[in-house]
Amino acid sequence: MGGTLIKLKEFQESFTKNEKKISHFLLENMDEIKTLNTYDLAVKCDVSQASVVRFAKKLGFKGFPEFKIALAGDLAMKNNEKEIQIIYDEISVDDNTEILAKKVVYENIKSVEDTYKVLNFQEIEKAVEAIENANRIFLLGAGFSGIIARDFQYKLWELGKNVIFETDQHIQLTNASTAQEGDLVFVISYSGQTLDIYQSILEFKEKGVKVITLTKVATNPIKDIGDISLSTIVEKSNLRSTSLSSRMAQLTVIDILYVKLIQRDREKANRLIGDAVESVKKFKM
Repeated sequence: MGGTLIKLKEFQESFTKNEKKISHFLLENMDEIKTLNTYDLAVKCDVSQASVVRFAKKLGFKGFPEFKIALAGDLAMKNNEKEIQIIYDEISVDDNTEILAKKVVYENIKSVEDTYKVLNFQEIEKAVEAIENANRIFLLGAGFSGIIARDFQYKLWELGKNVIFETDQHIQLTNASTAQEGDLVFVISYSGQTLDIYQSILEFKEKGVKVITLTKVATNPIKDIGDISLSTIVEKSNLRSTSLSSRMAQLTVIDILYVKLIQRDREKANRLIGDAVESVKKFKM
């Protein structure tokens, strides 16, 4: 599945009533996309042509023609894919270990592949630039996203960055009170709706601190107040409210940033990472 079709499905919760009409029609009548213009689609969905244009722009396109071309390309790619039907099935309590393992592995792989398809490489470049030039980097993340934030903290420490990560909101707010221009906040939240994280970001924003967000691709409150937006896609799991694959998608984006930072100053990175490895060796048996 290409990036446009993924976005079409991921944005469902944030669509307006008219936008849902358009998306539902497109998802149920994919074969008609090539022959439709804004007027035709507006009539079929009982909405205005302006609604169709806004719909396309909400998904990140300049207009409907660009969206139509991208979606048609995605459909051609999808028709050429040969996938085993069992993988599309939801994980079941009746699955044996082999089938369950296959489904979990596929879910993780698919989340990484789909995340790649929606990556905005210009935003990645901006994020790397901001991280490289930041005086201090404050990481925010709760739950499983907090585990990813901790991993990123270790990676940035290896590169000699001044990184602060605290899970307690009171400490986050205290950190925000000391923030200054030139500092940076990097927020990890798949849903983009974690209230205490959102409140902490607002405190940092009042200090003029730049904010990078790593959230789901669809519109969400945390993404909306960020200066630089990075996105992930995850496969929905019927076994838990939080997808099992969200960590894999988030870690992939973090690794891209980490390797890009190394690439920009490889000599310094190799020296710092090498020193860290040598220090750890002392404690190996």
